[in-house]
Amino acid sequence: MFQRTAEETEALAQELRDVIEQAEALLQALDQDKDAAVGELRLRVNQRLEAARERLRKLDLDATDVARRATAAADRYIRDNPWTSVAIGASVGLLIGAFLVSLTGSRED
Repeated sequence: MFQRTAEETEALAQELRDVIEQAEALLQALDQDKDAAVGELRLRVNQRLEAARERLRKLDLDATDVARRATAAADRYIRDNPWTSVAIGASVGLLIGAFLVSLTGSRED
């Protein structure tokens, strides 16, 4: 249904945050060097870092959009199929209840 799952998007966003953090640490280390080649490298890293920040902003917007669409789809399904939704909810409740009873029953033994 969606191109990426929310978990995949969050994992990608976290990886991008880690890269940005490492690049910022590298820039701080290079900031003290006055060599022209290092200055050019610092400029290129800054440009790439800004591009990565922009990509991260887009990923965050995509994740928000995916969550919003999933919520809207669930809401539509519940409104279109109220009795099915009630049955599913009751079934899940029964399964959770049975699981909890089996846990408490095994502790008493």
